[in-house]
This record gives sequence, structure tokens and C-alpha cells, in this order.
Amino acid sequence: MKKAVIGSLLILLYVNLVPFISRLWKGLDWVMQYIPEKENFFLGSILFGLAASVAAVPLILAFLVKKHIPVTFKLSILVFTLLLAYWHHNYDLASDPQAAIGLLFIPIYVTFAGTFFAAISAFIEFNYRKNKLQTVQG
Repeated sequence: MKKAVIGSLLILLYVNLVPFISRLWKGLDWVMQYIPEKENFFLGSILFGLAASVAAVPLILAFLVKKHIPVTFKLSILVFTLLLAYWHHNYDLASDPQAAIGLLFIPIYVTFAGTFFAAISAFIEFNYRKNKLQTVQG
């Protein structure tokens, strides 16, 4: 139980840090676009964290069942990381006054695309393991 809670919290932290890390290649000014102003820092941080954490839900579920589908869990981490980095690395909040709305949609897109991939991967891996077990027993 303790391992599951700690693992889930680490996944949540990881998913929230990937958007910042993926922007480092353009410099700290680029990273600072994602940090709310000091007047709205508390509320902005909570809202950004909640929105970004949506993508962690399927990864946490994959973590909890990784005993049965370990390859799917590893591939899901890779796919979610690539999707988050791809959509956040070059997203310019200064380009348009409504650009911040995209910070709500990016995690939703990542969640749907990543979950679709994870579901297909889990289906294939589960059936492969089931057939392999039947072959060994039969």
C-alpha cells in the first residue's frame, strides 16, 4: 500500500514537472511564462497543477496494475512524456491573450491520446501473456 501511494505521488509530481523541464531548452524566461504572477501565484499554481495532473490519472492506473502489464506501464510513461514535452516545449503564452486556455487543453489531449495508446498496448500485452501462459500449461 505504501509503495502504491509513494509511486502515485511520484508520477503526479513527474507529470507536473515535465512541462517546465521541456521548456528549459529555450531558457529560464521561457520557463517563467508558466509560473503565475505573484498576485495570483497561489491560485494560479493550484489551477495549473490541477489541470496538469489530469494526465497523471491513466499513468497512476497503469502503475497500480503494472504487475500484470509491466511493458504497458513503461511504454505509457514514455508516450505521456513525449506528448507532454511535444505540446509544451514550444507553446508561447505571450503570443495571444487567450493562449493560456491551451494550458487547460494540452493535458486533456495528452490524457486521451496516451490512454488510447495505453489501452491498445495493455490489450496486446495482456492477450500475449495469457496465450503464453496457456501454451506453457497446455
